[in-house]
Amino acid sequence: MHHLIILAHPRARSFNRSVVAAYTAALEARGHRVACRDLYALGFDPVLSALDMAALARGGRPRDIRAELDALRAADAITLVSPLWWSDVPAMLKGYVDRVFFAGFSDTAKGKGGRPGLAGKKGVIITTAQARRADLKRWGTLRALETVYHEGLMDYCGLELVGHLYLAGIGPRMSRAAGERHLESVRRFVRRAF
Repeated sequence: MHHLIILAHPRARSFNRSVVAAYTAALEARGHRVACRDLYALGFDPVLSALDMAALARGGRPRDIRAELDALRAADAITLVSPLWWSDVPAMLKGYVDRVFFAGFSDTAKGKGGRPGLAGKKGVIITTAQARRADLKRWGTLRALETVYHEGLMDYCGLELVGHLYLAGIGPRMSRAAGERHLESVRRFVRRAF
């Protein structure tokens, strides 16, 4: 199975990168192929511009969007990895969804009369947060994420959601042991799901 990981964290030494490394190693140990699109390292432009919209209206797609669509279409499973900032994903990932998914899959999504553009593929979301899961639930953040990303993105585009991992308590004061427990939960998820 070919997995595509989409990473949205600006720091080169972030815990999110450790998550991607653990996830990748666990998948490869099970015989899967893995590619990663690190949006910040790529310098991906998250802004859906008037020029983008004009090109899309004419049936064209900017080169950077075509490259991302090719990567998504080549994958059997797509995983989004990002922190939770202000009760949502970073603007970089939201912009990726705006530009890439809009350009490639909005016309073939559920409710448009056709087969969803990513039907038959699997989806995973891994979200890191400083807040505890109980707090995220109490504040309504978890339900909001489920509405937007489980239903509004995954289901709408035809992705079968395999799971959404919430890794809570992530921050500068997190102990090495706590970080390793989180990474082991990522490895366990891979063993269970793939």
